[in-house]
Amino acid sequence: MINIDNNNKKDCCGCTACSSVCPKNCITMTEDNEGFFYPVVDENSCINCGLCEKVCPVKKEISQDSIQQAFVSRINDNEILMNSTSGGAFTALSRFAINNGYTVYGGAYNECFDVVHDSAKTNEEAVKFRGSKYVQSYMGDTFKNIKKQLDNGDKVLFSGTPCQCAGLVSYLRKPYDNLVTVDFVCRAVPSPKVWKLYRDYLTKKYKSNIKSVKFRSKTYGYHCSSMKIDMENGKSQKKGLNTDMFLKSFFFNISCRPSCYDCHFKTVDRMSDITVFDCWSITRFVPNKKDDDKGYSSVITHSEKGAKFFKQASTCLEVFDADLDTLIKYDGKYAIKLIDYTPKREEYFRLVNEGLPIDEVTKRVIPIKAKNKLMGKTKGFLHATGLMSLAQKAKKQMHRSKV
Repeated sequence: MINIDNNNKKDCCGCTACSSVCPKNCITMTEDNEGFFYPVVDENSCINCGLCEKVCPVKKEISQDSIQQAFVSRINDNEILMNSTSGGAFTALSRFAINNGYTVYGGAYNECFDVVHDSAKTNEEAVKFRGSKYVQSYMGDTFKNIKKQLDNGDKVLFSGTPCQCAGLVSYLRKPYDNLVTVDFVCRAVPSPKVWKLYRDYLTKKYKSNIKSVKFRSKTYGYHCSSMKIDMENGKSQKKGLNTDMFLKSFFFNISCRPSCYDCHFKTVDRMSDITVFDCWSITRFVPNKKDDDKGYSSVITHSEKGAKFFKQASTCLEVFDADLDTLIKYDGKYAIKLIDYTPKREEYFRLVNEGLPIDEVTKRVIPIKAKNKLMGKTKGFLHATGLMSLAQKAKKQMHRSKV
């Protein structure tokens, strides 16, 4: 029987495999005081069948027998490219899937801007999956719904974090030829509770509801992306990881799920068929290619099915071969690198649960420096005058000389 308490939360990634497989429906995914979901077992209904532990992906070894292939790619549609986090590779995969009768699953915003796993059967519907969402998604009955479709012979493309993909594959307990899984290089997942508190703060600050959210807007270019939030009253906010309180809590390892600090899935080998992530320097792989600051996607295929699917989907992509080790070293380090735990995390959530406003919690635990605030306010000017581009080129040149 699955038994998660305050002493072993690092052993649960929240994938829902255990609650989905339970034949007595006696496992409920319950939100804790940090906003993360964990399985709670009704011991009176439990028959001790052991299925919940059997399908737990954290308890399994990750192995892949197929030869991996690595690529750098970019979608040929400029509008899609500019609205994608990097090079639009996932949109190419989802479009090919939908055009060939697949149902696509991925993380999307609901009407309140919570991040939930949802499905799409048309390209218009699948737009909601485009772009990074730095929040752990709510899975609900996603795994159960997918199994029903697969058993009916329907084709499914599932996208999610490495632990969600591993959870789905483990839950299914057998391979399905009609399933393709796509994960991404995941740094960690921040708290949905902190995300909600942050949204409430913005609504109060701007006296308006949120209209749209882009965690990685290319307003200032791909290499200097910022979080852009538009409000219904026409006001807008654009901030980076050093000036936005939510992004800072994430990138400073404050608001992440406990399992992320000891992630079982930090390995190049994956349970998924395909992995997509950023490519920060196209010139490293294609020296004569100019970096126009619009972004490229890195792609790794882990199975014969994944390699075939990517090849078929790449008709709308510009694709270049890449060296796997180089790609991981420079662009996908968080495929294998754990985030560092910080003791400030305990203080942060203690203050959150005491009811202190999220902006006050930020000021006390991870204050935003004045110089970063000033830099944030001048970003628009620096971008418009070209000074930002010059600074980025100089930074790249310094990095290359060190390497």
